[in-house]
Amino acid sequence: MELKKKHSLHARRDVIPNYVVGRRAVLELLHDEAGREKIEKLYLAHGSQGPAIAEILHLVRTNKVPHGEIDRRKFQDLESREAGGVDTQGVMILLKAQDYFEIEDILSEKRTKTTPPLFIALDGIEDPHNMGAIIRSAEAGGADAVLMPKRGAVLTPAVYKASAGAATHIPIIKYGNLAETLARLQKEFGFTCYGLAGEGEKTIYQASYSGPVCLVAGSEDKGLHQLTRKRCDELLTIPLHGKTESLNASVATAVAIFEVARQRNIP
Repeated sequence: MELKKKHSLHARRDVIPNYVVGRRAVLELLHDEAGREKIEKLYLAHGSQGPAIAEILHLVRTNKVPHGEIDRRKFQDLESREAGGVDTQGVMILLKAQDYFEIEDILSEKRTKTTPPLFIALDGIEDPHNMGAIIRSAEAGGADAVLMPKRGAVLTPAVYKASAGAATHIPIIKYGNLAETLARLQKEFGFTCYGLAGEGEKTIYQASYSGPVCLVAGSEDKGLHQLTRKRCDELLTIPLHGKTESLNASVATAVAIFEVARQRNIP
């Protein structure tokens, strides 16, 4: 969506540095013009080789991205300190201070768009792989923003890697209390908030997504918090036809996101 390519939104800035790691995620960022503008510096471990590394070097040189090759020991120190045990595959990108957005920022940009806004809210999801995968599906499915808690959920290198770079392309809104945030979306902005839950009385295929929508995804262990559950307009379930009893959080959220896109006929 055009929103993800612009820089006119008035973001609130977080000064904590973030790193993108892994060859695939780094390439995803380097191939995107807006993404390259977010790069502070690229670090490459001395001696790293392969087709992906050759492509990375070509892109940073062609686009004049600040970069440096450092010896293995110094790179391992950086990796240990900043990547939290994630396999960086010999390449790390330091991003400029992360931009976070307010609800009004996103909705003001949507006024000129014909498709109603779609937000994805994370409730208690802490696993970086699930978090990254949901962000990736949200960006790919045309969502306008992902809502994450101010405490707990962090855009770590593992999340960036799991999102395959999508975390740099979709606006992130930080919330303090999710139930209160959902209430505000409903009362002030006309959102319908759907909680994804196995016990939902209606399936994702029976719900209407014609207006502004917020899909709320809970953790695999605990699901949605009780206050979140009560605040949602409806709880939706995904019908399963095999012996598997449930889907993990990222898969279930992806299925719901693309059902919204299907109903809205987003190409």
